[in-house]
Amino acid sequence: VVGQLKPEKGLLLIAILLVFLFLIALVPALSVLIGVLIPVPLIFVYINFGRRPGLVLLALIFVVLFTLMGPRQATLFLTEYAVLAGVMAEAIRFRLSFDKCISFSALVSAVLSIVLLLFVFTDREATLLEFFQKQIDGHFAQSIESLKAIGDKSEELKVVQDFADKASGSLAQAYPSFIVLGTFVTALINYYATRFLWRRIYGYDMFHEARFSGWVIPDQVIWVLIGSSAVFLLADNALGSIGINLLLMTLVAYFIQGMAITIYFLESR
Repeated sequence: VVGQLKPEKGLLLIAILLVFLFLIALVPALSVLIGVLIPVPLIFVYINFGRRPGLVLLALIFVVLFTLMGPRQATLFLTEYAVLAGVMAEAIRFRLSFDKCISFSALVSAVLSIVLLLFVFTDREATLLEFFQKQIDGHFAQSIESLKAIGDKSEELKVVQDFADKASGSLAQAYPSFIVLGTFVTALINYYATRFLWRRIYGYDMFHEARFSGWVIPDQVIWVLIGSSAVFLLADNALGSIGINLLLMTLVAYFIQGMAITIYFLESR
């Protein structure tokens, strides 16, 4: 533990985070940038002052959000930010490698988000899959309207519309993997942002020494790629959904492996 978290410091941090959240609500253009970086100060405080002050701070922010903005915003903060920050901070304090810190925090946060969505849609007429498909159809509709605005030909618009009609169902089935991958990107950015901030302030590194360029995907993952591809192509319904989600996440894992290899060769030159 580097320091002691005084009450006034904790209240100041809560106020800063609330300002960030209000900025997200007032200025949608800032929502992506600010939203992605919200866990950084939470992680920093947690690893700097220890587990108990970190957990107390997360709980206080949840209570303040619940009081001021209602249960929905408080629950979103808990699943999307607080859990990710808490799990990542604990992983960093145990000096786990960067891939474990990022993977554990992303998976726990993503699973809780998916469980929350399932819970929300339990008593509704529309299923979760129909909700996902409606979201995707809305994105496609916005894209088509943008193409119309810039004057694309009707033939090209028809091709896009046909693709949207055929692809929306498959993309809706893959929505859980989009949640996982989005959470993974958020965890990745927050890990390296926190590491950069820590080095700048304290001048020493309490993070694991493993480098991204040295990361190697386990050999067994190739069987996940083969199996998920087969399940996606041959099965329908629930099994097909599992197949496409595993396939997408495995392909992203191999893409990251390719990036690590590229960085390794760039560093060795």
